[in-house]
Amino acid sequence: MTRKLLTLAAALLIGVAAHAQQNLRIMSYNVRNGYGIDKQHSYDRPSRVINKVSPDVVAVQELDSMTTRYKDYVLGELSERTGMYAYYGPSISFGGGKYGVGILSRTPALSVQQHTLPCRSEPRTMLIIELEDYYFACTHLSLHAEDRMTSMEIIREIASKLDKPLILAGDLNAEPTDPEIQKLAEFCTIHSRTDRKTWDAAKPTVCIDYIVSYGCKAKTRKARVLREKRASDHRPIFADIRILE
Repeated sequence: MTRKLLTLAAALLIGVAAHAQQNLRIMSYNVRNGYGIDKQHSYDRPSRVINKVSPDVVAVQELDSMTTRYKDYVLGELSERTGMYAYYGPSISFGGGKYGVGILSRTPALSVQQHTLPCRSEPRTMLIIELEDYYFACTHLSLHAEDRMTSMEIIREIASKLDKPLILAGDLNAEPTDPEIQKLAEFCTIHSRTDRKTWDAAKPTVCIDYIVSYGCKAKTRKARVLREKRASDHRPIFADIRILE
């Protein structure tokens, strides 16, 4: 084989390996509409946190859109400040507008879908965007344990029908030892730190924010809970994930 052919073959092998092993930085942040633990409201503070982490995608929870409480499209404000594409998943009508979850992504989505999840106090939702090599989902689960357990079954059913791996992140309102998270761990790999607390931001007492993957072999390269105490009542989390295949 000539030197030129050997070089071409090596380049092709490198390309295949790079496609098979994808490195992603995943973030989840319950921003509480930018209303901080210090009772100050700011879109700049959570945006600065996101920009510092520089994630590929962010699952964002507690977002108003054109309500009497916050007259802005909150996710749009964050999108403008981070330069990321915004996808909104309203779960309820509230204050003349909507309230729900959202996703910020460095690259545009190929498709978007939304699924209703159970909650006896208010409807919940799971927002999913399709990217080139995987799906990314954001959710904010019920405060009721029975609803969360039912949600785990719904999430597993939805994930099993997707034609690419799924990465899910969000505020799951359950601790690592709770049966719902144990159920989640049966069919997903948990990449976020479960030995660090995420709420309440000033002096966290519980871990309720997670990043998980389904339908792929994935390795956690790094996972952190950030020591951001003011911008929201949740501390933001991120994980560097390598999808092996």
